[in-house]
Amino acid sequence: MKIYEIKSLSSEELKNRLREENEGLENLRFQKSMGQLENFKSIKNTKKLIARIHTVLKEREASEKETSEKEVSEKVGKQI
Repeated sequence: MKIYEIKSLSSEELKNRLREENEGLENLRFQKSMGQLENFKSIKNTKKLIARIHTVLKEREASEKETSEKEVSEKVGKQI
């Protein structure tokens, strides 16, 4: 999944996808420990996808926080 595909998803969809990918990573690690995993690169790719999702979620949280701080400062400025 590319970054532009991740950014097009809503925050709720991202959280669900993050949970699914974490479960998938757990399954991959289990398969590796049992000697059943054939494609070891899938672990690396899953970790990268999880990191991308975390990055987009953090960016959204930061922009929401910045927006709310601006609104608060504007309200305070109007009251004075």
